[in-house]
Amino acid sequence: MAITAASGYGRLRPTPGLRAVRVHEHGLVLVGADGTEQPLPWSAVEATEYSPGGRHGVGEQGRIWLVGADEPLALAQLRQLDELFRELDERLRPTLRAALHEALRTEGGVRFARGRLTLTAGGLVHRPPHPLAATEAFRWAEVRSARASELGELEIRTHSAGLPLTLPVPNAGAAAAFVEEVRARSL
Repeated sequence: MAITAASGYGRLRPTPGLRAVRVHEHGLVLVGADGTEQPLPWSAVEATEYSPGGRHGVGEQGRIWLVGADEPLALAQLRQLDELFRELDERLRPTLRAALHEALRTEGGVRFARGRLTLTAGGLVHRPPHPLAATEAFRWAEVRSARASELGELEIRTHSAGLPLTLPVPNAGAAAAFVEEVRARSL
C-alpha cells in the first residue's frame, strides 16, 4: 500500500469513530479512532463538496458521497481540510467529467443543484428556488463563463444577468470545467 500523503490530513475532533483521512494512489484510507484503516477505492467515491466556512459562524467542512450511501461522510475541524478536498477534486475531476458527458449524450441534459440548473446541448436553463420566479433560459452565446467560486459553488456569468448565478454543486470545479467545455464546443 503506497501512501502518497503519509501523515494524512490531520485528526478529526468531533467524530469519535474517525481519526484521520489519507490519500492513497488507489483511493482514500479512513483511519478509525482505534487505528484501524478502511480503504476506499476511487470508484467508491461519487462526489465531494467543500465549504471553507465563515458564513454565519459556520466552520470549515467537507462531505464525501460514497456510491450507494444515503448520507455523505461529513468531515469538520480536520487540519488541511482545504488541501484534502483540492486533491480529491483533482483526482476525481476526469471521472466526473466523463460521467457528465455520458449523461448529456444519453439523457440529453445534465441537472445540477437538484434541478435548479439544467445543461443541454443548446444552453442552460435556470429554475430559481422561488416558485413564482420565472425560469430563465440562456443560449450558449449568452453564457460568458463558468467557474468554481471560492466558496465551492458553481458560478455562471451571463451577458444579460447583472449578478452571477451561484449554485451549491458538489465538485463545482469539475462542473465548471464541464460547462466551459460544452460552451466552447457550441460556439
